[in-house]
Amino acid sequence: MDAAVPVLDCSNLSKSYGPVKALIDVDFTLQRGEVRALLGKNGAGKSTLVNLISGSVQPDDGTIRLSGQEVHWDGPGAARAGGISVVHQEFSLVPGLTVAENITMGRWPARNGFINQERLQAEAQRALDMLGVDLPSWQLVGSLPIAQQQMVEIAKALVDDPDVLILDEPTSALNATEVDVLLALIRRLAATGVTVIYVSHRMKEIPQVADRMTIMRDGREVATLGIEEANPERVAALIAGEATEVEAATFHDRSSAPVALSVRSLAVDGILNDVSFDLHQGEVLGIAGFLGSGRTELLEAIFGLRHDVSGEVLVGGKSIRRRKPRKMLAQRVAMTSEDRKHAGIVPALGVGENVVLTARGRVLPKFWLRSRAEARLQAATIDQLAIRTSSPAQEVGTLSGGNQQKAVIGRALAAEMQVLLLDEPTRGIDVHAKTQIYGLIRELALSGHSSIFVSSELEEMPLVCDRVIVLRAGRSCEVLAGEQVSAERILALTMKEAD
Repeated sequence: MDAAVPVLDCSNLSKSYGPVKALIDVDFTLQRGEVRALLGKNGAGKSTLVNLISGSVQPDDGTIRLSGQEVHWDGPGAARAGGISVVHQEFSLVPGLTVAENITMGRWPARNGFINQERLQAEAQRALDMLGVDLPSWQLVGSLPIAQQQMVEIAKALVDDPDVLILDEPTSALNATEVDVLLALIRRLAATGVTVIYVSHRMKEIPQVADRMTIMRDGREVATLGIEEANPERVAALIAGEATEVEAATFHDRSSAPVALSVRSLAVDGILNDVSFDLHQGEVLGIAGFLGSGRTELLEAIFGLRHDVSGEVLVGGKSIRRRKPRKMLAQRVAMTSEDRKHAGIVPALGVGENVVLTARGRVLPKFWLRSRAEARLQAATIDQLAIRTSSPAQEVGTLSGGNQQKAVIGRALAAEMQVLLLDEPTRGIDVHAKTQIYGLIRELALSGHSSIFVSSELEEMPLVCDRVIVLRAGRSCEVLAGEQVSAERILALTMKEAD
């Protein structure tokens, strides 16, 4: 094969959904062994481009060539057989199957009507060897940590010996150490000749892994830059279409405000130990710590999602015993999950229906649905949060990640919640949408709402939080406030050895 022939050459790709032009005359060319970052706001056209390349969607116009040959995929299976593999942000693993069975899923070799275990294990091991990782092929995937599950997903994509590997937000659930391992792995794959399309919102990772980056906006390619040309300010401006600057939150000392929620000696078996704090009215309290520090478990314990809990939670000075989500919602305390797809939205329902799901008391008194009241509440919430949707009836699953997250928060506001437990509320959304979420949380604080903000991206904390509690090994090791809240200070505390 001529080395000068691009491994992937897309010309004038276009795709519309009714009046919405999702992709407009996009050219996208990659060389063998290249790692190309693909950036842009949610709704910029990244997913549409990936779907066209991988055969999930057919283009309205334009051509796709693989190693010089024009291709027309009739589905993802054909694209995979032709040399295009995708690792999606949401895992598609079966927890009850082994590593080897997951890696070879859909391709299990048979002999005399039975699965050929010897060949199955050999195929899986070959994919793992390509990655250069050592995983027990016989172990159940459900027993693996998230980082190793991510490796299984990638190995699963490598079984077909792809020319092009597409990775969609591959580090969104990983901690800093795991991210470094994955980035090094991607560079190793590229060195063997695999071409990688790396979709990510995490700007700090791009220079470590990519050769070039393509930035999309409003369905168009606006720039393709070498990494040495791509300073953060320039990239942010290209993504947003205008200069984008996110300022740190203006610190509000809420220590004299009424206490909205108190946690006293909260513990979760083997995870959390003796955590205590007060959340004041109008305060945004950050919870920082590495993966495994107990951040999510703390919110789950407060909200009544766990049963292995000791300690006390008080709302407005009242102790809430035998906590369950229904009881906490009745106390005007809501929690948003980091798993937006499975525990946040109901994808097939409209945006409006999603935002009023827990507001039944306002639109369904005495078991009669007041359609006018419901419509007004839907419209007011969508307008308040600036959710970009064609109508309240549009299925929420078709919205961008940022707008889905707004809908999740909107549900709590529509139900008049006063305390919000926000678990990774900006996970998997673009820079512009993150800025909107930060602004929304700060606006809610000014109106008297109290929030606990959990994030694995430490640089977010100064942008939204009044105070930050640093968790380390399940304990609250320090509380930072005001000018003390910096990503550098938080990182130093999370990495500090336990006393």
